[in-house]
Amino acid sequence: TVSATVIAKRDQVSVHHHDHHRHTNTRYYVTFEVESGDRMELQTSGPEYGMMIEGDRGNLTFQGTRFLNFERV
Repeated sequence: TVSATVIAKRDQVSVHHHDHHRHTNTRYYVTFEVESGDRMELQTSGPEYGMMIEGDRGNLTFQGTRFLNFERV
């Protein structure tokens, strides 16, 4: 867990066609800047993504490249 700031947000929509059906899948990514100045982009869930805005500061918990939690302070 480290102190971090939300720097940017983006989503990525992919469309797949299968047996005359169209399926869409959306992935949500948030870029965080940590105390050292390093930036990392982590994939988050839709609800988590929706709760964050650029400039939010808080405690980021992650494991490797896996987002676990972001708690605003």
